[in-house]
Amino acid sequence: MTEETPQETAVSPFVSAKAPMLDSVIAQLSNMEDLSTTRRRDLKSALRSLARMLGRPPAEIPANINWLYIRVRKIVPARHNITKKRLANIKSDALKALELTGCSRKRSDWLAPVSPGWSDLLGKIENKHDLWKLTQLAQFCSALSVEPHQIRDQHPHALLETLIAESFVNRPEHVVANAIKTWNRLKDQITNWPDVSLSPLPRKKEPWTFPIETFPNAFQSDVDAWLKRLGNPDLFDASGPSQALRPTTIKHRRFQIQEVASALVHSGKPMAEITSLALLVDMDNLKAALRWMMGRFDDKPTEAIKGVAVCLQAIAKHHVGVDAAHLDDIRGIVKRLGRDADGLREKNRQRLLQLEDSDNLARLLHLPTVLVTKAERLFATKPRKAALLVQAALAIEILLNAPMRVGNLASLNLERHLKPIRIKREHRTHIHIPSHEVKNNVALDYELGKDATVLLNYYLEKARPVLLVERSDFLFPAMNGGSKRPNGVSNLIKTTILEHTGLTINAHLFRSIAGKIHSLVQPGDVTTLSHVLNNSLRTAMKAYAQFERRSALEHYQNSLSAARSAG
Repeated sequence: MTEETPQETAVSPFVSAKAPMLDSVIAQLSNMEDLSTTRRRDLKSALRSLARMLGRPPAEIPANINWLYIRVRKIVPARHNITKKRLANIKSDALKALELTGCSRKRSDWLAPVSPGWSDLLGKIENKHDLWKLTQLAQFCSALSVEPHQIRDQHPHALLETLIAESFVNRPEHVVANAIKTWNRLKDQITNWPDVSLSPLPRKKEPWTFPIETFPNAFQSDVDAWLKRLGNPDLFDASGPSQALRPTTIKHRRFQIQEVASALVHSGKPMAEITSLALLVDMDNLKAALRWMMGRFDDKPTEAIKGVAVCLQAIAKHHVGVDAAHLDDIRGIVKRLGRDADGLREKNRQRLLQLEDSDNLARLLHLPTVLVTKAERLFATKPRKAALLVQAALAIEILLNAPMRVGNLASLNLERHLKPIRIKREHRTHIHIPSHEVKNNVALDYELGKDATVLLNYYLEKARPVLLVERSDFLFPAMNGGSKRPNGVSNLIKTTILEHTGLTINAHLFRSIAGKIHSLVQPGDVTTLSHVLNNSLRTAMKAYAQFERRSALEHYQNSLSAARSAG
């Protein structure tokens, strides 16, 4: 099913009012009798196809080769259910149509000119790089009838939104940030420059925590002592942790402590008074910190905030040694936060909506086979590119069959984790990852079926040797012989899926996809899902309840239809 890009309804402020639009080109082509009927049809079809993919009606697309070329480069063919070759043909016909109707190639012919006031100001700039950095801001403000002395912070912010929507510059935040810096610098350097200072763009994610190093030394020492116990527990100390935590988990615990201490400061507690972990688990301070953190999310709990509360519960029990009543109060807070927190992040929820379309789900499920077919045609001429396609295919196939975390996927070792087995003359592969290598300290055991094992063996025989630089026992080797970094494997998966299906799916989302797939085939079977994902039954029920709700709604609507038919 072809994906239609939502169409915008306004011409960009960057486009000149005098610039011809694509609908005029289509009209011209209809009158070009020196072209065959078929050729005219193909050229007009190409223009309309590009308009659909760009999400704009032809009447709002400048008939300019430069404008069109910049935007066509950003189209992902798979997102529109077409091949690269088909997109290349559409692009070729569209550009030919523009050439035949005498459309311009010049960027200046579609850009709106700057106002006289802005032109005078830009004329004072001697450095050409500074001129380039301010030209788009000048063009944008001119289109809004905002003169240089009238510019305010909202105008660069609006420019950023327009550049993102227009998609004709890379790194739009960088472009606007440079424009602001240049404006402020030239204000101090050029005589008669408007006396207006522009504020920097807000950071995408403003840091709100204070480094632990900024807290009193006594607090830092207490934190270090607790983290040391987490990494090296005393097995004969009944009050301490039962097993050592992994370095990544300890690092996360440290940040959770930093969050609580910082939230306490934001809620009014002087930093100088935060001298121990005991202060953080005091009930009044604990509640104040967690309430402040929830205030960042409209006073709603999140899984992350629940995790912070669990961290505090462990500190209260094993490090501070609070009394039973105090500990029960903290347990109650953890329980209530867990009851109300949503197990699925909004971004992941939105990405899962892509798979409500059965065609999209089918494209993802069959992608490994498609990638291998494409790779087989490339091995003779582009062996490394082909090998990476097979590597991506295997990574996706493993995640579909064994939805583990990407850190475990990237670290799979041929000697330690994978073992070939035979069941009723069928070759399979057993994957065992010991508990100390798993986030929740529960060992992972998966079995890859016949098809996945065939793909694994194909990768080992044909693709992995091409990618191998140094000797390595890792399934996905890095160039130095170690394992690929998790973010490297994740990026390979994400970019491959986007290029070949048009879907935005990261490696971690496969755990949620497993829930979706199983609920489609076996609604209500949360027990199987909890085993596959290595989650507790309660966690699985909470995290994947949305899929059960959808199945229940469909079941009810079928009942409604049956009742209507009976009536």
